[in-house]
Amino acid sequence: MDEHEQAEASLGRQPIKAPCSREFYKAAHHSGTRKLSEIDLVVLHAEEASTARAAAVYFKSPKSAGSAHLCVDDQICYRCLANEDVPWGAPGANRNGFHIEQAGFARWSTVVWKRHRLTLQRAAYKTALHCKLFGIPVRFIGWRRLRAGASGITTHRQVSRAFGGTHSDPGLFWPRRLFMWYCQRYYRELV
Repeated sequence: MDEHEQAEASLGRQPIKAPCSREFYKAAHHSGTRKLSEIDLVVLHAEEASTARAAAVYFKSPKSAGSAHLCVDDQICYRCLANEDVPWGAPGANRNGFHIEQAGFARWSTVVWKRHRLTLQRAAYKTALHCKLFGIPVRFIGWRRLRAGASGITTHRQVSRAFGGTHSDPGLFWPRRLFMWYCQRYYRELV
């Protein structure tokens, strides 16, 4: 165990590198299946909820208007769709995207996001793991490069700017550089 995992274990939390909970919250909505070879993006979101469970329960409801593959928070990760399932996550990046919801709100400041460092670390680890699994480069892709067809890591905000939409999550002050630093660190550990 590294120092973060030891700290989490002492607090009774699931270690960052642990698999998602065995409690599977199958999302009510998706757009069929795809080949894993089609996945060339990891798309990050803010759940607009304070816990991963709240978002996972929401996605399970037929009244929900979206879905994602994973929901993470400071303590745990929940699986909502199989890798092959096409989510209702961010139009323009659903068929080729693996979507991760982070407990939090798009309105949060950088300071508040950093108070949830374990959420950022857990999402970064899951991002690195899926980049490795799908052969996705561990690099951030902005809206212009998304529109040009580049592969990598992006946000719902960038997808909306590239392909239309109103979502701006995970927010203007989400600590992208810190998140990417964690992704690169975890990716190197996986290689």
